[in-house]
This record gives sequence, C-alpha cells and structure tokens, in this order.
Amino acid sequence: MSTLAPSRPDTDGSGSGAPEPGDPGRLAQWRSSWAVALRMARRDVRRHRGRSALVVVMVLLPTLLLSAVVTLAYTSDVSGAERIPQTVGTGQALLEWPDVSRTVQLPDPGAGFSSVDQDARPVPGFDREASTFANADAVSRLVDAPVTPFERWSARTTLGERRLSLDGLSLDGAVGLGEKLELVSGRWPAAPSSDPATPAEVLVTPVAISRGVPQQGSFEVTVEGTTRTVTVVGVARAQDLYSQPALVTAAPLVPAAAVGNGGWIVLGTDPVTWPEVRTLGEYGFRVTSADALLHPPAESAYPAELQAQAGDETQRMGLLVGLAAVMLLVSTTLLVGPAFAVSATRQRRTLALAASNGAHTPVLRRTVLAQALVLGAVSAVAGVGLGVGGAWLVRAATADQAYPPFGGPFDVRWGMLAGVAACAVASTFVAALVPARRLGRLDIVGVMRGQSVSPRPSLVVLGLGVVLALVGGVLTLGGTGVVDLSGITGNLFAGSGETLVVVGAFVLIVGSLLLVPVVLAGVGRLGTHLPTSLRMAARDLARHRARSAPSVAAVLAVVAGLTFGLTGLESDTEQRRMEYLPTTIPGEVVVSAYSETPLTADAIRSAAPGAVVAANPVFVGDTQQMQEVPPTEPYDARFVSVVPAGCEVTDTLGYLTDSAKGPQCSVAGSLANGSGTVLTLPADELVRRTGVTGAAAAQVRDGAVVLLGGSGGTVRVAQGTYRVDPQAETVQAPRATVTSDAQVPAVRLPLTKESAGRLLGASMAVAAGTPLTRGWDTTTPSWTVREADGSAVPDATVDRLAERLGDEVGVQREDGFQREDRMVVAILLAVFGLLILVVVLTSTALTLAEQQTDQATLAALGATRGTRRVMAAAGAFVLAAVGCALGVAVGLVPGIAIARPLTAVGWDPLTQASRDGQSVLVIPWADLATVGLLVPVLAALLAAAGIRRAPQVTRRAT
Repeated sequence: MSTLAPSRPDTDGSGSGAPEPGDPGRLAQWRSSWAVALRMARRDVRRHRGRSALVVVMVLLPTLLLSAVVTLAYTSDVSGAERIPQTVGTGQALLEWPDVSRTVQLPDPGAGFSSVDQDARPVPGFDREASTFANADAVSRLVDAPVTPFERWSARTTLGERRLSLDGLSLDGAVGLGEKLELVSGRWPAAPSSDPATPAEVLVTPVAISRGVPQQGSFEVTVEGTTRTVTVVGVARAQDLYSQPALVTAAPLVPAAAVGNGGWIVLGTDPVTWPEVRTLGEYGFRVTSADALLHPPAESAYPAELQAQAGDETQRMGLLVGLAAVMLLVSTTLLVGPAFAVSATRQRRTLALAASNGAHTPVLRRTVLAQALVLGAVSAVAGVGLGVGGAWLVRAATADQAYPPFGGPFDVRWGMLAGVAACAVASTFVAALVPARRLGRLDIVGVMRGQSVSPRPSLVVLGLGVVLALVGGVLTLGGTGVVDLSGITGNLFAGSGETLVVVGAFVLIVGSLLLVPVVLAGVGRLGTHLPTSLRMAARDLARHRARSAPSVAAVLAVVAGLTFGLTGLESDTEQRRMEYLPTTIPGEVVVSAYSETPLTADAIRSAAPGAVVAANPVFVGDTQQMQEVPPTEPYDARFVSVVPAGCEVTDTLGYLTDSAKGPQCSVAGSLANGSGTVLTLPADELVRRTGVTGAAAAQVRDGAVVLLGGSGGTVRVAQGTYRVDPQAETVQAPRATVTSDAQVPAVRLPLTKESAGRLLGASMAVAAGTPLTRGWDTTTPSWTVREADGSAVPDATVDRLAERLGDEVGVQREDGFQREDRMVVAILLAVFGLLILVVVLTSTALTLAEQQTDQATLAALGATRGTRRVMAAAGAFVLAAVGCALGVAVGLVPGIAIARPLTAVGWDPLTQASRDGQSVLVIPWADLATVGLLVPVLAALLAAAGIRRAPQVTRRAT
C-alpha cells in the first residue's frame, strides 16, 4: 500500500528544486488522515453494497421508528398555541361553563385547571337554567365584545340497516372562524326552526361521510329523544377540542333546557389578556385565550396551586424521548457491532500492510471509524426523513376519525430529531470503536501468515462480569420486592424501587456482556463432546472471539429483551385469565342496552331472524334513580338479601353498612358486594340456564333461590326498605325496615366460573311469578340470543346484531377468555427472530470469508459441497444457540422482577376476595423455544443454502 503525492507546482517533478518544507502540524496531519479515511470509506461503501446496505437497514429502521413515534407523540400532544385553531379559530377566546365556584388555571387550561373553595361571582343577566345560546347576550356584556355560542350534542340515525351514533356541533360558521369551521362546499345552514316537524339544515363533515352519511338529501336523526328530519346543505371541516363533529348546525336541533356541553367564542379585535383570564375565573369560567397562549406570562404570575404543574408534561415528554434515544444508541450499537467486526476482520491484511509501511495505530483505527461515520450519517438522515414522512402518512390516514389520535397540527421537532440522528450516528461509531480499538494489538506477522487467534480471556474481566451480573440481578429483583434488600440497604433506597430496577437491569446487561468471551471459551472446551461439525463450530467460536463475541452479545441482548417483555406480558395475561368471568353460557350472545333509548325484543329478533331471544329481567330496589328527573327529597328504596348464619340483616346491606361483618355477610342480594344483581327469569328459562334436573328443577319452578356455592337446602332471605337521602354528601347509616324474613328453599350451583356465567353474573336468581318475587319492580338491562339447537351463535348473526342495533348497544358472544395480544406477540417473535437471523448470518458470512483457504483445502482433499454446508450450518447453529441460551438466562431476571408489580394486585372474581401480594409468574417457554430453537435451525438452513459453489482451488507456484 502506498500513497503518491502530486508534484509541487514550483518543480518539474524531477525531484530538484526548492527543499521540502518541514513536517506539517498535528492538526493538519489529523485533518488529512481523516480526509483520506473518509474518502476510502466512501469507496468501500460503494464497493461492498451488500454489507453497507445491511448496516444501513439495521440503523435506519430503529431511527425511522423513533423519529415517527416522536413526531406523532408531539402531534397528538396539543398544547399552547397549537390549541388556537381547534378551539377559538380566528376568535379571541373560548369560554366554557361557568362553574358555581371560582376557577384558577394556567394559560393553557388543558395543562392546569382547578376550582377553588369560593363561590363564583354572579354574571349579570346570566340564567343557569337557560342554554348557551340564550345566555350569549349576558356573556357578551360581561366581556364587552361580541360572542358566538356553540353547543355539543349527540345524535342517532339509521342508514339502511345500520344504526349510527354521531357527534354534532351547533355553531354559526358564517361569522368566519377560520380553521375552527370551514365550508368546503355548499352553503352555510340556516338556524333550525323551533318546530321539530320542520326539517333542519345541516352540514356534514368528512367524519360523517366516512361512516356512510349522504352528502346530499335528507335523513332522520334523534337528539335527546326528539326525532327530526335534517337536510344536508353542504360539506364542512370542523374541529373541536378533542374530537371532530360529524354534523354541524347553526343552532341546536333541540332547545337545551340549561347550559350544557358548550360555551362561547369571543369575537372582535381586542385580545383577552392574562389579567382578564384571571378575572373571568372569578366568575367560574374556563378560558382558552389566544393571547395568553401566544404570549404566556412568567410562571411567577401563575396561580400558586398550579405552578407545580407548569412544564410537567413537556419535561415528561422530553424525558421519554431521551430514554428512547438511549435505547436507540444501545440497541443499534449491539446490532451493527457484528457488521463492523466483519469489516475490520476483512481488512486485516490491508491494514497490516499499511502498518508494516509505517501507518500509525490511530490511522488504522480511523479507517474503520470513517466507515461508521459515513454509514451512520446516511442511515440517520434517511431514517429521520422516512420517519417524518411515515408519521405524516399515519396522521393523514387517521384524520377523518371522530376522535383522531393525532389531531393536532403536524409537529416536527427538528432539533429533537437532530438529536435522534446524532444518537444513530453515535451508535454506529461506538459499534465500530470496539473492533477499531483491537487494531492497536494487530499482529502483523500473524495476519500476513493468515493466522488470527484471539488472546486468552482476561481473569479481571471475568471477575468484573460475575460481580456486575450478580449485583445487577439482586438489585433488579430487590427493586420489585422479589428479593428483600431491607436488611442490606436499610432505608437507603426506600421508595426508589424504579431506580433500583433501572440501575440493576443496566448493570446486569453490562456484566453479562463482559462474560460473553469467557462463555465462548467454555463452549469451545465443552464442544469436545459434540459431533464433528458442531465441535469444529464451537472451537471456531472460541478461537475467534474477536469476531464471534459481538455477534453473540447482539443475540444475547435481543433475546434478553424479548424474554423480559414476554415474561411480563404472559404473567399479566395469566392474571387476566384468572380474573375473567364468563358473561353467559358459551356460544350464546348477551345484548346490553347502554343508552336511554329503549331496546325491544322485537328489534333484536329482526336483527337475528331464526334465533331465540329471551329477556333477562332483574330486581330493581331503587326505582327513583331510573326516573328522568332525579329525586331531591329523601325516599325509601327496597332491598332483598340472603342472610348467612351468624349475620344480621343490616350486615348484608353492602356499601350502606359499616358493620365489621359486612364483607362476610353481603354475599348475595341486591346490595351484595361485587354483583348486586338479582336475576328474575321465567321458570323454564332459569331451569335451562342452570342445567338442573329432577327435584332441583321442581324446586326452582316453585320459587327456590338459586345461589353459587355454599351448603344447605334452605337459606334465610330478608326483604325490606332503607332510607335514601339524595342531598347527603356522605353515605348515611342504613335505616332499614325489614318487611319479610323467612327461610326459603335453595338450589346451589358449584362455585365455578361456568356457573357464574349461567347466572349472567348475578349473585342470586329466583323464578319470576313465584311467591318470593311478588311485588318486585324489575327492569330488563339485557337479552339473551341463542340458537334453538344449542349450537354457538354464528359470526354473521353477531355482526348483524352489532350493525343493526347501533353503537350504543353492546353485543357480546361468550367465547371464553380471549387474548387480544396474539398479533402483538406474533409480531414481536417475527421481528426479534429476524434480528437474530441478520446478526447470525452476518457473522456466518464473515466466518465463511475467513475460511476460504480452509474450504479450498477441504475441497482439494475431496470434501463435497454437502460437507461444507454442514460445517456452515453448524457454525450458524452454535452461534445462535449460545446467544439465545444466554439471552433467555439474562432476560428471565428482569422478567421475573417485572411480573411481580404487574400482577401483585388482584382479586377472586367468584368470592370478591383480594389477592393483593399474590403475584403471578408465567414463563412463556413455548414462545421462547420458538425463538431459541427454531431460529437457530432456520439460521443453520440459510447458512447451508448459502454454500452454492465449490471454492476456487489454486496451485502454488514452487
């Protein structure tokens, strides 16, 4: 290797002329050295496109993902001046409520708002019993500026066989509100007539259009029980604080009886300043002022009770981005480390020649580091650019949803993304730094002879790795309470469990990585008992640790992270499975009404023709709470309770009693702990559901009480009334009057989840029309839909029920506990498996490149392509298997630790008893085996498939 300098301009190139100047300065040498290294790196990247593309992809993908997440997170975090277009538009301020108490707030009320214990000042002429539109003049006089009122409402409509719920906004856009309400086509609607029979004019938005609402013509909507015909006169784009309405009118379709979910937008040219915001707070208003958002005051001017909240969200977001950037740095360093080990090893002969010709060690190192800078810069810039573009596409795809997850202005934080790009470049630089540092110990003679064996593992590194791994494991387990460290640390880390876990996990990973070379040396020794191909692969890993250690470390880190996440996820899933309670008999459907609109059995039958539909009536003790106008005066409500042995009637009144026996005595009845539902089905339906036969079925038909668990053929049942005071601010002691107290026959079902589903989650059930249920008030909150032959209700019927009954009706078929994260787990396994394959195959490619001479020798001795494929497959399998085994061992420690806080709080769904402190631990051996066994086998097959042709055999000249 040589470098030719051009002839000086003042010479003829023959060597004669003026004397050469002295040696250049150190800075000039440093600059010229880096310039040559970068030029060589660019050339090397172009010459080895496959390896370069691999590094670019492994750096680009995490950078792209993080850049997209950061951009979407800041886009969805609407704060400060970003709120202006969707709240006030071109107006000056938005006023909401007012509250009966005075309010204090930050310039952005979404970041801090509170009521104080002081009555609000009255607004002259304001009527709290009137609507926002009726109070517009009073608010206008208060702020001394014109205002336009608005009101939010909800409507239901039927389109074909679909029943939809739509959000609406009453706001006169003709006043000109900018992005708050823009007319896309058509004209502005006129104010609706007060006569419900007169059609009203509306605008539809992209949200409504995406749900099938027509862009022209008329259709009927129901608002607060009033059905009205609306005519579409145009299309508009509307924004609200957290959502996008589907329908827009100039005024409410149904006159509101009082100030509801709405407010006033202050118009004009005079801004609403921060002092005026504070003054309006004295009247109880919540104010979003454009001027206060654009020119916020100093934090010292904020209300004292809210100053602590100022900047909390921004700091939290910055902390999360910082942590994510650190994770990007660590993960990318581990992933691309093997690729740069490939590059450094492949260039050993070239670098040895340069060293033999006088190149200093820093020059050799810069040759490797320059490649990292070139590839890192390309990957970082491309990753950030593609991440921002992907975020824009995601936002555009979700823009027409009623509640868009990324509804704020597209917010690209270039400064923060520059930091992400810098971390990506730094990760590639750090990944190349390890092989570059090894060039300081380059054995020139050994490299020129084709010999390269790693030195013996350091005992110091071994001891340090063992200590760090043990300390990290103990700290990680101790931070979550799996291991009690109070006797060792005392109160030093009291209340700092999160700190212990973070520090412990970091120390554990570092210690494990330090142990990798020693483990590889041990694998080489243990390999003597393996078959020939595996023994050679194990010995190769041990001899060439400089090449294999980064690959094994990368696989270790990937599998450790997967093990950690899957262990916590599987443990949490198992706890949810333990706490799951069936809603009904398997295969049957429960239809529940959530809205005030009555749901009838005929409507359900029309949506599920051919199915059997049965109502599920329940006992109602407090009928006053079901009235449209809640009561204000004290009244009596009824109760029915099962009174266990050793309990009094007042002990069974659930939350109303302060008796120490309450938790043990309130087991079944209308005020029971947990489910206070008393099911009153027709006798035949109750017998069918419970599955009882013979004498037990006859008892049920005669009025026996059906209970879960327990023993005894009779049970004490009490009925009576208790006093309810709607004005009471705290729960009052029950003033119960017992009207009936008798022993009743009981039919007991096994205390199982299957039995609980048969009773629809009720604590007790009684056949309707029997003596015990005489005089009971009932309501029907749900219906059962089933097939006559007992088979499961088809998917088509379930879908049709959901579509025709609308959004405000729940339709659920009992299919048992269903995991909702199977797709997430599958994606995790696929992504992490792909990462392992990339790392393993990269290292295998390096091994095969280094073994070209050995491969040629074996071919000359008669080794077939099959033999060489077995050797390549064995190398890939051993490397992947060792890395996966170490990763599982390391990842189980934080996985066990995270499972405890995730599952430490629980309850028994049948007995309502707390399971606090009884954590659940499930290790997903099947998923880990999929990665730990299937991926090494797949890597071996791919490595074997890569051996396609015989190596080139040359004869040395003698």
